[in-house]
Amino acid sequence: MPDKALKNAHWTEQAIREAAILLISKIGYESMSLRQLATQAGVNPGTLYLYYQGKKELLLTLVLDYLEELSLAWKHCKPRNAKADATLQAFVAFHVRYHLLRKEQGVLGNMELRSLDDGELETVRQARRAYLGELQAILEQGRAEGLFHYDEPKLLSHILFNMLTHVCSWFRPEGKLGIEEVVSQYSELAFRMVGCTTCTVDPTRRA
Repeated sequence: MPDKALKNAHWTEQAIREAAILLISKIGYESMSLRQLATQAGVNPGTLYLYYQGKKELLLTLVLDYLEELSLAWKHCKPRNAKADATLQAFVAFHVRYHLLRKEQGVLGNMELRSLDDGELETVRQARRAYLGELQAILEQGRAEGLFHYDEPKLLSHILFNMLTHVCSWFRPEGKLGIEEVVSQYSELAFRMVGCTTCTVDPTRRA
């Protein structure tokens, strides 16, 4: 395929993905029709089938892309050789900002999983474990350093992930709290949840 055709195919697929993310975040996966998606993407309905077998394959692709991009972004910015309290604050700041700046992806990647079947859900769970493993490692490091005091790192990592991710469903830019205030409050809450009585939020720290 000539380079120009490859570029056009890439742009078309990207337009379909962006349109799907926008529509699903606004009206939900079940309510989105392929005709609506095609109109939003600026393509003919038949063009969709050149890239995806149907809505379910598109949704799974978008969710897996979200998790992969999330993991890569964290690995790129996470502190090196830092104490667990500093790394946890960096993780909270990263995760909250990421989901506030990409609210549509956050909603799609976490609120529409009910639309996937068991096999697809297991694929998503495997991808999510890689990211949750990063958080669990921070928690285990903190306990080993004597900073954190809690019982179950795996359970706590799931609880923290869900709490931090939920921010994309309620935050409003016109609300009382700005992004940095939300980050600070979630950081303080995370420290309390891990049982760190000596941890304090550093307002200058950014992920």
